[in-house]
Amino acid sequence: MKANLLAITGEVKEEIEIPDEIFNCPIKEGIVWEAVRNYLTNQRQGTAKTKTRGEVSGGGRKPWAQKHTGRARHGSRRSPIWVGGGKVFGPKPRDYSYILPKKKKKKALTISLTAKMEQKGIIFLEDFSLPQPKTKEMVNILKNLGIFAKASCLLLLGQMTKEVKLAGRNIANFQCKLAKDLNTYEVLKNEKVIFTQSGLQQFLEIFSQKGKKSFNQEKLCTQPAK
Repeated sequence: MKANLLAITGEVKEEIEIPDEIFNCPIKEGIVWEAVRNYLTNQRQGTAKTKTRGEVSGGGRKPWAQKHTGRARHGSRRSPIWVGGGKVFGPKPRDYSYILPKKKKKKALTISLTAKMEQKGIIFLEDFSLPQPKTKEMVNILKNLGIFAKASCLLLLGQMTKEVKLAGRNIANFQCKLAKDLNTYEVLKNEKVIFTQSGLQQFLEIFSQKGKKSFNQEKLCTQPAK
């Protein structure tokens, strides 16, 4: 599969080859759903906490006598039916995270990139550097690529530089990060995904076949025989 490599002026610099197993694989939405659910679930802190009747403040003395007062009988002001009393079946700190198989994560990422490629949402950009961390310069580069203020954009770099990071931090709906940290949720969340040359090379190293089994997208979807 071939794609255009653009210069920061928006002109086509050359044509590059990209692997079909990453940018042109069969789409299976179920695997993508699993990866997104896993990512969002693992982001939950699980720190919600309420106090039970044994944890709230209050005396252990019986509020009033059991009989002859004309009022309902009560044994403690910490009872859940009292204002300021304990909560019944309230949330407790817990860990929501769980592990998704690495092969499923990789497969979901390739499917999301394929879908984004079909939507013409992926741009391949030559490596560039900014002499000064100027937001205006970064905005001009995005405009040259046809990306305007309202469009969410993710810039994937091979190496993070201080100038690029500072130039992009004040741009709304813009984020830059290392390509090796890319995940399925971020691909789907952003309208445009920009790979720099070094970022693309770094990303492809994740799926390299050196010292590993051959990357076969069909095997990733097959459950092991029981």
